Amino acid sequence: MSTKPVFSRRLGRIEVAVWRNESPDSVWHNITFQRSYRDEVGEHQSTANYRMDDMAAIAFLSAKAYDYLVSCEEQ
Repeated sequence: MSTKPVFSRRLGRIEVAVWRNESPDSVWHNITFQRSYRDEVGEHQSTANYRMDDMAAIAFLSAKAYDYLVSCEEQ
């Protein structure tokens, strides 16, 4: 995976990132989601576990990532 995503968006505590990968024969993208939170001592943390209340943000950000990937294919 790249060291930096080629696309990322955040909505509240949820973030989506699109990572570009290449091999000699092809290019592909991986998509990751994460939810940020503060732990019991106030430190920023992130997780790949979600709550029901996160689902609307995940759906919205999925659509944004999809739109980005479609626009890449059209170029």
